[in-house]
Amino acid sequence: MTVSQDAAVQETITPDGRTIGGVLMEMRNITLRFGGVVAIEDISFDIRQGEIRAIIGPNGAGKSSMLNVINGFYHPQDGEVWYKGAIRGPMRPHQIAAQGIARTFQNIALFHGMSTLDNIMTGRLTHMKTGMLSQSVWFGR
Repeated sequence: MTVSQDAAVQETITPDGRTIGGVLMEMRNITLRFGGVVAIEDISFDIRQGEIRAIIGPNGAGKSSMLNVINGFYHPQDGEVWYKGAIRGPMRPHQIAAQGIARTFQNIALFHGMSTLDNIMTGRLTHMKTGMLSQSVWFGR
């Protein structure tokens, strides 16, 4: 199964003028279990370029679990995650973040003893073209 060529190139213009592009990510028949507890069962959906999606539901419905499947923190027992037309196999978190897939958490964990700027710069490391050493030398304005 791959993203069809029609779906990959199809664009839609929304009433407010935004462009929704082709399929970037496909979640196909995702099932996630923790022991005997089924957190997600047979869920499928697409995410298109420029599209804004929401996952809603009551506590315990599997919303956070689905986000963790999307960002690669959890691996489903059944189903497939496709990204840009190819199946996404197991990857390390930094590899997934380098593709632009990430999430934030409700309980923010800051690095204690660091300034706000230092915390932000640490979070941006995967998007910078320089190394940690050159980024640590900052002269400010």
